[in-house]
Amino acid sequence: MGNTTHLPPKVKATYQAVIALFLEGADLNNLTVSEITGKAGIGKGTVYEYFSNKEEMIAGALFYDLKESCRSMYEVLRQEKDLYGKMNVILLNMEEKLTQTSCLFRAIHVMMDNSAISSRLKEMVESKQEDEFLVMDLLRKIIEEEMACEDELTEEDKAYLVMAALSKLICYAMYQFGINSGARPERRAMREMLCRGICQEIESFRKCADGGAVIGHSPVKDGIAF
Repeated sequence: MGNTTHLPPKVKATYQAVIALFLEGADLNNLTVSEITGKAGIGKGTVYEYFSNKEEMIAGALFYDLKESCRSMYEVLRQEKDLYGKMNVILLNMEEKLTQTSCLFRAIHVMMDNSAISSRLKEMVESKQEDEFLVMDLLRKIIEEEMACEDELTEEDKAYLVMAALSKLICYAMYQFGINSGARPERRAMREMLCRGICQEIESFRKCADGGAVIGHSPVKDGIAF
């Protein structure tokens, strides 16, 4: 899924093997080193010249593939002129690459469990470089560029907008997994509504900023937010 050309050949082969097995539906927590090296076509002993253990192989493959996929997606999104176009491209990509989309959300789920793979993956995410970004970073970058008023957004505002956009992407993924592949008109209508919804949410923050209100917060009267 991602570009692995800058990796040593055997690391590249290992990562590609893990991702291939993942795409085939393998349970990462039950994968063995023998399965990975067999798929990669390299010796079991050789792989330990590059990795300390199985968890490092799997977490490394997921992390590298996720960040490379997001980097590639960002390059595509830079060609779009507005937020609607960018979100539409993301949703179309999710439609066209349903298997990869499923794996993306499975990978996110892996990050949330308590396995050794999850722990190693979290370490990689926490220590990633500034120019490396994953799904949340990609959405944050798009939103900051769209708002063009980064200094006026609090960290809470940015986090909220990222979560709002991500929640819609997750909902669309779940919607995709639940409909039949022939439902093109219905799918297009849903995609358009989601794009408009994300744009409207961003626009409401922009209006607050332009009006001098506190972004992301509503006035409260008698305990009721308006």
